[in-house]
Formats: sequence, structure tokens, C-alpha cells
Amino acid sequence: MIDLTRLRTSLTKHGAHKLAKLLGVYPASDVPKHLWGDVPGVKIEAVQARKNLSLDADGNVPPVWAKAKAAGSETVGALVLLAIIFSHYDLMELLRTTKTAPFRGTINRDVGIVGKAFTNTAHIFEELGYSVSHTTTQVSYNLSRLFEIPGLNELAFELFALKFQAAGWDGKTNLINEMLERNLNEVLAISEEQFRNWLTSGDIDAIGDTLEDQDFFLDTDASTAPTGPFKFTPGHTPKKTGKVAVAAPTTGTMASLLHNELQTALYNALVTIHGNDCVRTELPTGHGTSIDLVVKTATFCWFYEIKVAKSLKACIRQALPQLLEYAYWRDDTDVADRLYIASKFAMTKDANAFLELLRSRFNLPLHYEEIKL
Repeated sequence: MIDLTRLRTSLTKHGAHKLAKLLGVYPASDVPKHLWGDVPGVKIEAVQARKNLSLDADGNVPPVWAKAKAAGSETVGALVLLAIIFSHYDLMELLRTTKTAPFRGTINRDVGIVGKAFTNTAHIFEELGYSVSHTTTQVSYNLSRLFEIPGLNELAFELFALKFQAAGWDGKTNLINEMLERNLNEVLAISEEQFRNWLTSGDIDAIGDTLEDQDFFLDTDASTAPTGPFKFTPGHTPKKTGKVAVAAPTTGTMASLLHNELQTALYNALVTIHGNDCVRTELPTGHGTSIDLVVKTATFCWFYEIKVAKSLKACIRQALPQLLEYAYWRDDTDVADRLYIASKFAMTKDANAFLELLRSRFNLPLHYEEIKL
């Protein structure tokens, strides 16, 4: 059971922001050896380093910190700030309640935080470069720069996993969903969609193509065995649609509506050719996932994966791993005769050449279907 109150460090005995300085001097793996006085002005208690760096039971530094160091000082400082925030339940709650605008918040002394705890917290934002204004009674911060650092999202995801493991997460559920269920996006003063966008794509304003089928790409379940055989039954249950632009969607909701519209259009087109008894949408694979659309006749079986990305190349990039898993992560690997990537885009010369190469060199039965609305 996840219990975020397990995440506690002292804010009255706190020098954890100086971990950024040590990471600038020493290899990440050596930082715990130099906490007290080896660098002028740096004195960090061992328990602070252990909790903020998420050291393992043997005192080893997780690889995420070496990755951050390799990315540069700005990334190190940003990850240290996130580590401090998400190592302390009370600090997370404080930031949730003090946000004043997107990315921004103001912490007042004696309002949810008192004395030296306030002084140290204000100092963290100031020293790591995220303070907008700082007085003896108030600190205002702006976190927008966090979301502009290339690659920080991947390191943050890795860091959040360590923090949640310390809080009792077993790794079998979707981490982002777990964080959003606890409103932790509010800790960073961003919306749920922005939080999901950032962690999954690195782009806080990403549109639907980067979020589509996120559970598939972020699944942390280590199970490898199929749960049942592939069984075909015909049919289609239309999903909610609405006014959708032919251009790329601007929100996850618009992406879903466009996906539903494309799915119904493709279903209707294929039923016209093959008949009602040969076409099915959202067909279970037998191992916990579902295929957007399947055509099965007496002589062949075709899988279709529909994408609503910003370009044909992005659609192909996203659909390929899903189609390959649906067809080949199973005992009966001859179940699908063709694998179709489907989208609203017209085929391009480069995309056609790429799919032809995969068919000829690797014998993968990959094809493309343009869906016309």
C-alpha cells in the first residue's frame, strides 16, 4: 500500500540543496563519501543524503544521478529540487496549497511552515535558482524552467519511481496514474494533462499523439506470459465522437474523439468490403491488451492500429511496437497475416520505402491504410 507520509526528511536540519554542488565536483557514486567539509561550505547530514538521493540498502547512489550529472549542472540542480520536494510529504502538501498560478506559488512564514523550516525551504528555492522573490517572511517561486530542460522528464520519472517505492509502491501499477490520483501535479502547479504530457513526452504542451495508448508504453507489469488465446468475434461499439479537426488535435480529449471517428470510419469501410461478420474493433489480444481493429476471413487475419499523431512518421513510430507485440508476444505467432498502421495521413514516398524495407529485409507483414473521413 502506498503511503506518502513515509516520505519525510527534516527541514530544520537541511542542506540537501548542496548535493547539487557535490555532484558538480565528484562522480555521483562518490557523493556520499564527501558530505561533510570536503567542499568548503558543504555540510550535509548522512540521513539527508540518503533520503534525498534515494540511496539503496547498501548505500549506493541510484544511476539516475550519474545520468543527471552527465546532462549538466542545470539538470542536476533541477533534479535535486525535485528530489527534495518529493522526499518530504509535508513539503509536497505545502506546495500544493501555496500555488498561485501555473508553475508559480508563494510560501509565507508561519502559514503551514514555521521558523527554520521556512528559512531552509526558502533557501532551497533561492540557491537552486527557482526563487522569484525572497524576504524573511515570504518566498515566491517559478518552476516553469523545470519543464524546459531537455531530458529532465525521463530522469524525473526515474526519480519519482524511487520515491514511490520508498512509499510502498510495488511497481505493478502505472506510476503516473498513481501520482495523479494523489494530485501530485499540483505540487508543481501544473494540470493533470500537463503533468502526464511532460513525463511521457518531455513536452508539457504535447498533443494527443504523444499520449495515445500511454498505458501500453508505460506499463510496468513484468508479466510476460499470455493470459489466453486469440479469439475472433465480429462487431463494433461506436464510441463518443464530436467535432474533430482534421488537423492534429490539441488536447488528449480531442485526440480520443478523433481516434474514435477514425475507428468508426475504418470499420464502416472494411465492413463494406468484407462484411459484418469479418470485422471487429477493440478485439482482446488474449494477453491484456486490445487491437483497434481486426479483419478475419476464412483465408486471412489482419490487425490494424489507428494513430492520431502529428505526422505519418510519428504514427508509424508509435504503432509499430504495438502491432509487433499484438502479433508476436504469444504462442500462436502466425495469427496475423498482415499488420496495418492506419491514420488520416496520405502515404509518403519515405514512409512507403521504410515499410517496404521492413517487409523485404525482415519479412514483417507491415502495411499502411489511409482513413478518409
